[in-house]
Amino acid sequence: MLPGLLSPGRAAAAALSAGKWGDQGDGTYVNPVLPGDFSDWDCIRVGTDYYGITSTFGYSPGVAVLHSKDLVNWRTLGGAVGDVTQIGSELNWDRMNRYGRGVWAGAIRFHAGRYWVYFNTPDEGFFMTSAASPEGPWDPLTAVWRTSGWDDPCPFWDDDGQGYLVTSHYSDGYKINLFRLSADGKSLVGSPTVIHQSSGSEANKLYKINGLYYHLYSEVKSEGRVLMMNRSSNLYGPYETKQLLHVNTSADREPNQGGLVQTPDGAWYFVTHHGHGDWEGRVLSLLPVTWIDGWPILGQVGTDGIGTMAWTGQVPAGGTPGLPVDALPSVVTTTCSPTPASSPSGSGTTNPARITGR
Repeated sequence: MLPGLLSPGRAAAAALSAGKWGDQGDGTYVNPVLPGDFSDWDCIRVGTDYYGITSTFGYSPGVAVLHSKDLVNWRTLGGAVGDVTQIGSELNWDRMNRYGRGVWAGAIRFHAGRYWVYFNTPDEGFFMTSAASPEGPWDPLTAVWRTSGWDDPCPFWDDDGQGYLVTSHYSDGYKINLFRLSADGKSLVGSPTVIHQSSGSEANKLYKINGLYYHLYSEVKSEGRVLMMNRSSNLYGPYETKQLLHVNTSADREPNQGGLVQTPDGAWYFVTHHGHGDWEGRVLSLLPVTWIDGWPILGQVGTDGIGTMAWTGQVPAGGTPGLPVDALPSVVTTTCSPTPASSPSGSGTTNPARITGR
């Protein structure tokens, strides 16, 4: 039977045991779309192009940048940080003291005609860079705030041009703080406001859609780490909250870090990493989004109005149905290595490799 006709758990087993993933060459795709280690994913659309970034931990170049025309087939463009020793001396070859740490989750945005990337390290703080093109050159790295104990920052510019940064203070009970950014985006202004706190709340993204503010994040529930959404007419709240996705840890490996995007034809998708455990890394999957009562529900919508993992689907507009799979150039990706227990989000670390089969 086709994976799409099976239960989610059996579909995953059937697809992966058969070695199926990504673009199937017939207008459909099978998750994961990239079965390598793409930890802490985020992505955006600019025109008809999609750009994504992923964590690189202690490796150079930092913050891998990828490009796609259809959200399924991705090509590596390069890195936003040419040399991670710009972050600190502990990442230099003579120290190499940031295994599993270094570059953690970041976010990419397009604002004022430029591409902006913000990320953090757990020990050195927040950093940013920008470029006129995602291929670079990227500006020299700017230390936004030298600090420790934070993760998962995301910039946001409101309609009036004011910039903000949302981030989790994991060393202070995972309180999610909202900072104001300076006009040049290179520093934080004033004291932050705590806009949310729940168990393990992180994986922050901010969006403004149809005049409402949407704060995407994940938290830990009894079923596992799940994706949540806060929604308000005011950036500082009060917010109403909705769970967007159920997880079955043994089958779907907890989709959580990712980017919400709208295609040129109006459809919505969520591109997410998932992987449960220090050893398995974080593969990348594409989930359809269904808007219900103003909430973006992820994956297959259940009777309770909350989504579950989807393992197959149609390649979004912009793809190339009928293109032989073996004609697609291979993507440079990674295998995974164990992550130290000190990493609060358990993101996989990386070693170079090349995936060529589907």
